[in-house]
Amino acid sequence: MDHLTVIGLLAGLITTMGFVPQVVKGYRSGRMEDVSLFMPMVLMLGMGLWLIYGIFLNDLPIIFWNAVSIVLNAVMVFLKLRYDGQKKKGADPQSTS
Repeated sequence: MDHLTVIGLLAGLITTMGFVPQVVKGYRSGRMEDVSLFMPMVLMLGMGLWLIYGIFLNDLPIIFWNAVSIVLNAVMVFLKLRYDGQKKKGADPQSTS
């Protein structure tokens, strides 16, 4: 593996891990009202385009980290929809598994 690929993998790791605390916090607290639904959806669109770009270039760091980021943002969207839906129904998000 060349130095440029290693730099790309490290850059992707660092930027992608920025999403992890929000996903973990939302999952643990059962609350996502402070999270915008628009932001992760727009990011997923952009990351999807980066993923396609990376596939055409056959660039492992771009492919791998954008795929991981899309999954993390999809989890954020899922949690947002799930917990906001429970809040509207008056259910306690902590009481469900």
